[in-house]
Amino acid sequence: MLGVTLVAPGAGPAGEPAHAQTVGQAARGAACPTAERGFRPRHLAVPGVVGRTKVLALGRDRNGAPRTPPLTDRGKWQLAWDRASRIRPGGRYGVVRLNAHTYPRSGAYGSALGNRLLAKLRKGDRIVVTGSGGRRQCYRVTRRTRVPAGRALPQYYSDSGPSRLAILVCSGKRRGPGDWSHRTLWFAQPDR
Repeated sequence: MLGVTLVAPGAGPAGEPAHAQTVGQAARGAACPTAERGFRPRHLAVPGVVGRTKVLALGRDRNGAPRTPPLTDRGKWQLAWDRASRIRPGGRYGVVRLNAHTYPRSGAYGSALGNRLLAKLRKGDRIVVTGSGGRRQCYRVTRRTRVPAGRALPQYYSDSGPSRLAILVCSGKRRGPGDWSHRTLWFAQPDR
């Protein structure tokens, strides 16, 4: 995997601006020390899927659901972290909740981070989360699941149990703006 070049955030499929980024040693599979305490996630990378991507610390909407990144060109390549949960990478318990946008494949916006994750993120892939001061926590994807949009997601909202990370994106059939038939989730455990 040495010298692997990934597409950086903001870059999409052919025809969209692309900025190549060489992945650092931790993302390539070298040892990734476990964080000694929880930290605010600032960036995330997945080798072979997406380079260093900004993680936004957001609250919740009036229904109590974690907010999503903004609906902008930049926001479609960012992740949102459920800051209100207070569950952080490197913590001892609960699910670090992240989400990203999926866009229709046609139209002015084309693809987004959610589309790339749906196409490329697989069980066994490594996720590298970084924070300020060089703090870092690596995770290994252990499960990918797809559920109908109206179904409860208790595993995603878990505040107990061992530390893990989850990424949620819309998937399935797009029935209208912001209305998708399913949600796809990836769950990952700390990778030592």
